Amino acid sequence: MSQARFSRKGACSKQVTMTADLNQELDVRHLPAPEPMLRILQSVTTLLPGAVLRVTIGRVPHPLFPRLRERGLEFVHEERADGTVLLSIRRPV
Repeated sequence: MSQARFSRKGACSKQVTMTADLNQELDVRHLPAPEPMLRILQSVTTLLPGAVLRVTIGRVPHPLFPRLRERGLEFVHEERADGTVLLSIRRPV
């Protein structure tokens, strides 16, 4: 993955995948609402400082952003050509 700049402002796999560097990946594209938000919020509770959760989701999850800010998490999102969104969430060190 390319470098992402994090800001406090700004095929369906239902499991979280842990990578060797403690980052996580989650694909919630095909889950009905509110399941994507619930799974993301559950997954961020296990993020260690400096770790990143990369989420593939079907659209920009605007209602999720205030909840991430409340938890002190940094995040960026990227809209892809295929209509999906890559959301990267980081717990600050």
